[in-house]
Order: sequence, then C-alpha cells, then structure tokens
Amino acid sequence: MNVEAKGPENRIVAYPHWPIEAWRPEVPGRITHLYTHWSAHDYASVFPAYHFCVAQLPRGEIIVANTHDVRENMRDVYLQPERSYAQHTRRRNSYALGLSVMAMEGATPNDFGKYPLTDALIEGLCVVAARLALFHHVPIDAEHVMTHAEAALRDGYFGIEPEQRWDLARFAASPEPLTEQEAWSAGEELRARMRATL
Repeated sequence: MNVEAKGPENRIVAYPHWPIEAWRPEVPGRITHLYTHWSAHDYASVFPAYHFCVAQLPRGEIIVANTHDVRENMRDVYLQPERSYAQHTRRRNSYALGLSVMAMEGATPNDFGKYPLTDALIEGLCVVAARLALFHHVPIDAEHVMTHAEAALRDGYFGIEPEQRWDLARFAASPEPLTEQEAWSAGEELRARMRATL
C-alpha cells in the first residue's frame, strides 16, 4: 500500500492518541502476551490491526495511538471468531495485545527503504510494551513478550515471502542474509530494553 492509498482510518487523529511521555495503560483485564510488530508503512499512518501504534511525527515527536479496543482480545477469540478483535499475530490473538511501530514501508532485510526503523521508534515501542507488561502482570520473557518474527519462527512462517513475517528480526539493513539466530537475538535485545525502562 502506498501513502496515497491510505484512508482516513489510518490518520492518527481518528484515534485516541498521546505523546509517549503522557501515555499510560488504562483498561484492566486478562492479558497474557504482548506481540511487537512494524506496520510496513510510513511513520505517521496507524492501523487498527494493532492495539497500540507507535508513530513518529515529522518533528520527531513520538505518539502512541490506541487503534483497537483492547477488551476485544481479552478472551479466547477463536471461540467466537465472528466477534471483532485485533488480528495482529496469526493464531496468537487470544488474551494478547499487538503493538506496532509505524515504519518499514517497502523494506527488505538489506534495504529498509524510505521509512526505516529509528531508535526513537524502537525506544517508544519498548516503553509502551514495558508499561503494558507491568499493568497487566505479563512477564517480560521470551514466552510472553515476543516479536512477530519470533512468533513466526515458532509457528513455521518466518521469512520475507508475502505470507511470511520478519518484523523486528533486525534493527538495521544489512547485505548479510537474514537468519533465525538474528531474529532470536533481536527479540532478546528488545526485551532487555523493555526491562530497562521499568
């Protein structure tokens, strides 16, 4: 999807949003897992496939937008799949929140394109994840907080093909082939940064 194709539902102003410094979790309930993603779009378009989108405005301000009702995933979503819920991670949406940085449109492992990951976006994602983990009593470990790449590795669809996922398997473009070990290491690095924000 290109920037011109995005509609009003992708505008930050269409959702509750806050500067990262002011954002706090507000909705209690049963959450057992957090999954981190990138949107594969530009820095400022947000998407309701996730619960929380971390966007970067042109002047560098980091914004958190709540794009989906977290209560809809506070259940076994597969018992009543016709009911609305955020479908952020294949077969892993029950009692789970999806968090995404807005970046990586047109990215490949060796070329992150016009909207590469930024340290400010990664830090914002870690702050949001850490606050949610604390609020919902989710351990920040590899069983409960993982990247989409790690979930894809566990479930057999890791990679760069259209139906595969490598979200947050690396933080900078590299000519080297993308490896499974790199994805596991990136997840560990993110969790360490999350714990450091607490």
